[in-house]
Amino acid sequence: MAIGVQSAPPAPPRKRPTSKRGTTVAPPHQMSAWRGTLIILLAFCMVGIVPLVIVAEATGHLAFPSFSLPLSNPFTATAPTPTDAPDLALPRDAWVTRSVDVLPRPGQGAALATLAPAFPVRLLQHQRAGNTLWSRIEWTGPVHGMGGAGWVPNNLLDSNGHTGAIMGDLGALSPALRQVVSPYSRQFSAVVSIPSQGRLYNAGGMDNSVTLGTGFRPMLLSALYGGAEAKHTSVSLMDALLISHSDATGTPRIYQQLGGASGLSTYLGNHTISGFQTDPTWSACQATPRAMMTFYEQLAGNLLSKADSTSVVSILSLADAATTSNLTASWARTAGNLLVVGIAPTGNTWTVSIAGILNPPNGPQVIVAAVATGQSSSDGATPAMKAFYQQLTTQLAG
Repeated sequence: MAIGVQSAPPAPPRKRPTSKRGTTVAPPHQMSAWRGTLIILLAFCMVGIVPLVIVAEATGHLAFPSFSLPLSNPFTATAPTPTDAPDLALPRDAWVTRSVDVLPRPGQGAALATLAPAFPVRLLQHQRAGNTLWSRIEWTGPVHGMGGAGWVPNNLLDSNGHTGAIMGDLGALSPALRQVVSPYSRQFSAVVSIPSQGRLYNAGGMDNSVTLGTGFRPMLLSALYGGAEAKHTSVSLMDALLISHSDATGTPRIYQQLGGASGLSTYLGNHTISGFQTDPTWSACQATPRAMMTFYEQLAGNLLSKADSTSVVSILSLADAATTSNLTASWARTAGNLLVVGIAPTGNTWTVSIAGILNPPNGPQVIVAAVATGQSSSDGATPAMKAFYQQLTTQLAG
């Protein structure tokens, strides 16, 4: 009897492990890969693409194609770009810290004016030219229409207040005035003072002595009236007229009666008027433009009594009216204004000065002295004097 061999029943198929909900559970190595990917995605959401690249390269779970990021290296500092922060405090008051030329454009053009230290201005605008920051400024003059505007380096301005005299060249008074006298600048000097406002403007040398010639008549006439006041006597009108017209005989005689060089030097010194150099010959006396300015300031003030001061001004202005009337605006020819002409031969040339007191109709009193040297004739200074005084008196009228 054949014995049959019974085979074992086939083994049931192997089942994959399942989760509690019956889903397929990934093998351990696949779970690790998914966790790495999730970490990278989380990093991307939180801090951006650059950390994503770093994490991916560290873990090796993602392979990125090679490309160049359009971003600069975040760890490399870029060169700063210079910028000027806007000045929200403009316009504002400022003061010049040292003598400075005012230009028509930032760093360009011929100077419009020269302002002395502590000159007050109004700061309007900033602009950079090359490596220099420039400031646009404006300033006012003694009357409407005077003053000016232009550009100066910003580092020459101070925001702290300054007090004292307001000083500058003729361009600081008016750029137009500086321009009209510029053709004569080598042989021309001038000083303009507004005592009530503490203003002083000049061109050329204020302290260079020049021979006054007939320009010494006001000093003689004032000494004559001052001596009469001290003695409580009256002045001879004839003597006054002889001085005012530079009489060749009468003027030297009166000069000696007043004490000559010593007497006039004492008279001026007693009134704190310095800068004069008297001479045995009255027409050879010298003075600086600053000294002339000081004298006329005193004459317009308390040098003499009001009545005597009025007499001196009237006598001298009438004597020189024919010469000065063509040099000024019409208001400067009226009573109370005084311009004295000084003509002095100096070797082969002539020195001409015109100085005095001006009372503009709409402005403060002005003391002025102008000198032209090295002239070929006594009339050679007429163009320079006319250019100066016509521009000055026209603008002073406001």
